[in-house]
Amino acid sequence: MGSKLYANPMLIGAMELLKAEPTREHKLLFFEELVKSRFLTPVTITPPPQADEKGRVRITDENQIQVPMLSSDDGRHFFMAFTDKGEMRLWNKKEYQQTFSFGFREYAGMVLREGAKSDGFVINPYSIRLIVDKEMIQAICASQSKK
Repeated sequence: MGSKLYANPMLIGAMELLKAEPTREHKLLFFEELVKSRFLTPVTITPPPQADEKGRVRITDENQIQVPMLSSDDGRHFFMAFTDKGEMRLWNKKEYQQTFSFGFREYAGMVLREGAKSDGFVINPYSIRLIVDKEMIQAICASQSKK
């Protein structure tokens, strides 16, 4: 996948505005861009899936998928969401990393699932570090359901 697919320039601009001035308008702009964006999400798939004769990789019931989390100093756990490959390499310098493409809905589903141990997700955890916590996810989901 090309890194341009995940560049998310509008989201990055909205995050920078929000960090500089957390106004209501900047929060709304960030939320609008967040729900439209796609992220690189590191995963570990065991056993690794094999490509078929056409080069397509399919996940089956025998594959186990793990999505790693980061822990904060206060014991909270967050999934990682990277806006591009360069940001992901700040976490993992390996040339190859298994990834999925997740959007807000996929993260919301994992975080809000009953029994989930995640407190949210963090966008670009090794640079801008913008945390989207469970309460924020619930508020965005509630506002989306009203539309």
